[in-house]
Amino acid sequence: MNTAVKAIENVGVLLPVKYWGIFGLALMGLFLIGIDQGQTLSLLMGKVAYQQMFLHELFHDIRHAAGFACH
Repeated sequence: MNTAVKAIENVGVLLPVKYWGIFGLALMGLFLIGIDQGQTLSLLMGKVAYQQMFLHELFHDIRHAAGFACH
């Protein structure tokens, strides 16, 4: 096996912890902007969060600018 293939296989293991944290925050931000329909705040607000969709309304224009379909 050549060196390039070994380097590609080990990329996930060699990343420092801070990069995994940044990756996790980026995924969370992508979820909040692109997908959330009340799920995140339902942990605190219960079923009311699905009716109000506060984060959906907060990020509504960003969703359209980024190309996410939301309605």
